[in-house]
Parts: sequence; structure tokens; C-alpha cells
Amino acid sequence: MYLLGIVIATVFFNAAKADYCGCKSLRPCYKRMLDALLVDDEEPCVENVAIGSSTVTIFLKALKTYCGYTVQVHDNFTTRENRNLFEVCVKKIVIINGTKPKGREKESRPIILLDAGQDAGSEPVAFALYIIEQLVACADNINMIRKVKWVILPSTNPDGLEYRRNKKEYWRKNMNYLQNKTYGVDITRNFDDSWNVCPITENIFSQTYQGQVNSENETKFIIDVLKRYKNDINTYISLRRDGHGIFYPYAARNITFNSIEKVKKRAGDVAAKVNHRAGSFQWFVNESIYNVNEEAHCGHSVDYAVNKMGIPYSYEMRIFSESANKYIKNFQSLPKGYEVSLRAGYFSGIREIYNSIINEMKQKKKLK
Repeated sequence: MYLLGIVIATVFFNAAKADYCGCKSLRPCYKRMLDALLVDDEEPCVENVAIGSSTVTIFLKALKTYCGYTVQVHDNFTTRENRNLFEVCVKKIVIINGTKPKGREKESRPIILLDAGQDAGSEPVAFALYIIEQLVACADNINMIRKVKWVILPSTNPDGLEYRRNKKEYWRKNMNYLQNKTYGVDITRNFDDSWNVCPITENIFSQTYQGQVNSENETKFIIDVLKRYKNDINTYISLRRDGHGIFYPYAARNITFNSIEKVKKRAGDVAAKVNHRAGSFQWFVNESIYNVNEEAHCGHSVDYAVNKMGIPYSYEMRIFSESANKYIKNFQSLPKGYEVSLRAGYFSGIREIYNSIINEMKQKKKLK
């Protein structure tokens, strides 16, 4: 038990320094958690901790224990290697006389759904945990959970994440057994959309092997969440690695419809906000997924969300280049600590999504 407390403590920042990690002040439940779990000289911020499946599990267990009125954590799905696939719900619940009200909410709230790490990247998982931290810990972000419900899937390919982290080689698939050996399936190409558009990859060794339609536990998990909340999801964002931009549908076809002009505009507003917040890093772009890839990407979860679930505000957001100079070496060099500026910029983009939903709600009220 003592050892568990020490491990948990390594994930959090010092309660005496409430301005760490973007928080101007801490919410009471989070302060109680830190007071109970934190020991001296531990790493202060979750985004600075080495990201692995154990980090995700321990962080969410602590939040569920100490901030249960704000955070719900579900783990009904597991991977091929029996790692949990977590669904985290964050929202502000009004407490009356110290009691959580029973029954369903009188008024449903729009949902922002985020998933992270389909491509086995640790950077998107770390950012998803950072978003959860900002929403739960920071009293200054309380408005972001009052009128909007956040559903966050912080690590949707933990098996691939662990393999890539331990083997230190390029890997983007899960760890499913194919022909009695672990070759894996590319989750980002496994969704039931546009399967007749792209050539089928028969090579199970390929990092882009798509498997069979909707065949993977990880895919089924994401689809289950999309289906359960589809009537209330306003915006869906899939966080992925190795890039710096927010990309709108479509992934499988080079097509443009007038119906997605609002979707494109929202992506542009997010990009502008990130660029403004990140200061000198004026290179967060917005484009269609097809155009940024310069080829069709079939079985994409964003296209599935749009075409099968009817969620028009669906995006792929790429963050934190694998190499610091991979995407901007022709423009400028990155100073020390650039990750902090980028992370703050990315979060300002997430906040812009929230602001756009609130503005839409206000416009609808005016029209009534």
C-alpha cells in the first residue's frame, strides 16, 4: 500500500504550488488528493511523467477516488493483452446539502468526445491526461465543465503503446495475434467506412495492415462510445502523434461539400487560436485529412463518426512531432522548453472548441 502511494504521488504536482501546470488555483477535491498522496521531491506535473499504461491506470484511479463527483471512470473493455480501455467522463455536478442528486439530468449537455493514442503514440495519451488534469484540477477552468460534458478515451491502444515504449521501434498497430503470432492491426484503418475505396493490404507485416472491418477490441470500444453518446456529441476529436494541425473530413476521398463549411471554419478558428497562444510557432495548420496525407486513408474513425454516426464536427488533431525538426526544420529551430508552449497552445485549441459550442448555444437561445 505504501509503495502504491509513492507511485501514485509521482504523477501529480505539488499542492503548495497551485500555479503549476496551468492552474491558477486548485479545486478542493484535487487538493485533498494531493495532500493525501504526494510526497516531497516528486515530479509536479502529469505531462512530465513517463507515459505508460500504469501511469494512466494509477492517475485515473486516484481521480475517481478523490474527485468522484466530477470524474467517472469506466473500464468495461479490455485489449488482447488484457489492458483496460478507459472511458473518462468529466462534468460539473451540483451538490445539494452534500448529496449528489439521483436520477438522470433534466437537461442533456452537449458532449465533446476525445480519443487518444490509436496509433500507439505516447504524446497524444500524455496530452489527453493533461486535458483531464486541467478540467478536474483547475478552478479557473470550472466553466468548461458546467455546460458541457467531456468524454475522454485517454489511451485507445495501450498494447501498442507499451510495445513501442519498451522496444523503442517504430510501431503504430495494436498487438493482436494473426496466424498465431503478434503482428497487429492498424486501428486507424479498422473502422467500417470506405473499405471499397482503398486497396486492401494483405501483408500482415505492414504497419498499415487494416485487418477485418471493425475487428479489433480497441475499435469496438471506440464505436461503442460513439453509439452510446451519438445524439449528444457535438464534437469528436481523435488525437494522434507526429504533426501539428487539426484536420477535417474526409480521409478517404478528395471531396468537398458545402455542408462541411462550418466544420472547416471551426477547424480554422482552432488553428488560429493555437497559433496565437503558441506565440512564435505559427505553423499549426488546418486542412482535410485526405489533403494532408496526400492519399486516401480508409477505415478512419473521423469518417466513421461523420458518415455512420452523423457527427459532422469530427476532426483528427495531430500533436508533438516525433522529431523536433520533422515538420519545421525549413522554418525555424525550436528553443528549449518548446513543448510547454505547444501544450498550452493545443489546450487553447481545445478551449476554442468549447467556446464555439457555448456560442452556438447562446445563438440558439436568441432565436427562440
